[in-house]
Amino acid sequence: MRDRSVIVERSPDEECVPVTPPRRAVKLGLNTAVLLALAAGTGAVVLADPAPSATAAHANGALEGEAAAAQGSAGTDTTSADIPLLNTTLAGEDVVHVTPVSRSQDRAALVDGNGVTFTVTVDGVATPLTTTADTLADALADAGIVLGWDDQVSAPLTSAPPAGGEVTIGRGTTAYVTEQVVTPHATEERESSSLEQGKTRVLQAGVDGDARVTSRVRLVDGVEVGRETLLSITLTEPVTEIVEVGTKVTVAAAAPSTGGAMDSDSAPSSSGASAVAPTTSADPGSNRAIGKELMLAYGFGEDQWGCLENLWTRESGWNHLSSNKSSGAFGIPQALPGSKMASAGADWATNPATQIQWGLGYIAGRYGTPCGAWSAFQSKGWY
Repeated sequence: MRDRSVIVERSPDEECVPVTPPRRAVKLGLNTAVLLALAAGTGAVVLADPAPSATAAHANGALEGEAAAAQGSAGTDTTSADIPLLNTTLAGEDVVHVTPVSRSQDRAALVDGNGVTFTVTVDGVATPLTTTADTLADALADAGIVLGWDDQVSAPLTSAPPAGGEVTIGRGTTAYVTEQVVTPHATEERESSSLEQGKTRVLQAGVDGDARVTSRVRLVDGVEVGRETLLSITLTEPVTEIVEVGTKVTVAAAAPSTGGAMDSDSAPSSSGASAVAPTTSADPGSNRAIGKELMLAYGFGEDQWGCLENLWTRESGWNHLSSNKSSGAFGIPQALPGSKMASAGADWATNPATQIQWGLGYIAGRYGTPCGAWSAFQSKGWY
């Protein structure tokens, strides 16, 4: 900055005195008044310039005079012997520069010197932490615990650390997976009167649906907590299977049986059913109705009725008094000997329901189902 001081030349034997321009003099006077007011109001030492310029030093004498005049006009002695007002001879070590205390330092001073202690569980390990931090986020950062974007913390990070409490951190990750998704095909049944009862036929084979699905999966400590489908591509649409179910009932004419229902270790007996005197009349129509009702109650499905009806129509014509004189087989199921049916009831010789109940048990134990027994009969002529 250019020096605006005016130099007055004098004779060689006179001293050259720098003259302060009027503008600087006014400015210096205002500063002096402000400094004096501060000093008088607070009683503190105010330093206008830690390193005064030569011009300020030259004006020091005038400032001291003004300060003395101000004290005299007040009428009291306000000069302190310990802190001389604007004394330019203060030693460097006597000047103290005060730095304002920050808010964070003020808060830290209010916390117990030992801080608060809480437990943090992260990565499966529980660790006690003692901190003087204001927030949970700062306490975790001070402990060197770095949080990821997907991590889940059991307490708000902006809250104070929970004294004596526990904070759990779940490590969150995101995975992208592509999986095969199979849709099972449906089955549709259609009745057909051109197909014998108990038989089925597939008109259209079923096909399962096949798709590829890409999802974004959110995991916390390895456990899935959320899934979002990003892309789904269908490779094969499901195709419904269509099955025809026969409803046609074929009634065969009754014929004498050459075999009969017998176990492999059984043999014809002279004391068979042919020796039993019938006491009731046969009613094949009614016996068929009883047979279907008992078959369903036994646990066989509706689809087994056609096979059972064909089987016992061929064996006995559903006549509960039917007897084979050559083999001794007796009754609706043509038990050989007929006395075997006594295990189902003492009235086995006269009660069609008892005979049917025994016959259903025989079929279930030997062939599984009436259709199984009918198939065996067709192949070998007896069951």
